[in-house]
Amino acid sequence: MYYPLHRSRSLSSRLSASTTVSMSMFSGRSIKSFASAILITLGVVSFFLQCSRWGPGNRKTLNISDTAAETAPASSIPEKIWYKVGPKGISTEAREWMNTCLEKNPTFEHEILTDSLADTYVIERFVHRPEIVETYLALSIPILKADLLRYLLLFAEGGLWSDLDVSCGDTPIRDWIPEQYRNNASLVVGWEFQTVDDQHMREFVTWMIMSKPGLPHMSMVINDTLQALHEKAREHKVPISGLNMDMVGDIVWLTGPMAMSKSIIKSLGIEKDNINSGATPYVFEPQLFDDVLILPGYSFSASMQQYKDEEHPGPALVTHHYVGSWKNGNGGEEANPVS
Repeated sequence: MYYPLHRSRSLSSRLSASTTVSMSMFSGRSIKSFASAILITLGVVSFFLQCSRWGPGNRKTLNISDTAAETAPASSIPEKIWYKVGPKGISTEAREWMNTCLEKNPTFEHEILTDSLADTYVIERFVHRPEIVETYLALSIPILKADLLRYLLLFAEGGLWSDLDVSCGDTPIRDWIPEQYRNNASLVVGWEFQTVDDQHMREFVTWMIMSKPGLPHMSMVINDTLQALHEKAREHKVPISGLNMDMVGDIVWLTGPMAMSKSIIKSLGIEKDNINSGATPYVFEPQLFDDVLILPGYSFSASMQQYKDEEHPGPALVTHHYVGSWKNGNGGEEANPVS
């Protein structure tokens, strides 16, 4: 069962309000403001006391009924696009790519999260799940945080996650889901490597994901991601904050596309080979498995496909430009890289 969350103000408004309360403490303008600030401080202390009780043996799974994940049911995927920027902000190229999606879909909202806004969002939205907040805030590798963030956002509010190096084609987002599937599709993913012979290479892309809020599939992805991160930390005998790029191995398998693909397939309760045999190697139409719509490779990853001359795939819905800002020793963008 889903329970509706009280819709809070925008992150910028909440941060502004928080600053106002803090300043009023020192200006002595009102006892009421001072008391409010004390309550906020006590709340923060209480949160971290909860965090301290969460060791690896006490870790819970993310259930739909948990108060941290209370989400109003949605009849369709929300028309909202989520973006995350690094410390350098949005490049000119990224802005142009982003605009191809926003200008062609004027009814869609969008939200751009910075590092600090993303931290605030996770703290506020998952306040009753301290193990989620604790893990997210402790991660020091940007790409690991970005992977976990997209899953948390889609679980909490739904919509579309888009990487900054993705541009949209001419097909409006509203038409990405075929009409016959619109009432049943809750999660939309696209094959990255659809036409290769090696089944182990077949995975869903994570640079573009569409989801209703509160899905068990995304809950499974989050649970598995948290478990994988803590197992990796235990393997190297370090806290989550101590993980570095030399320890984590292949991020694609740890928190990225392959990890997400495995969790979704597990959530569907079917074997990976059943999806592979039914949706690959050469399929040119979207296919619905339960409430998960799987788009052919040309939809989100046209450049990675190898079609025969006589084959006529459909339109590329998006183009991924493979900037790969996370592929460095830091696992992500640095504000002031060493020259």
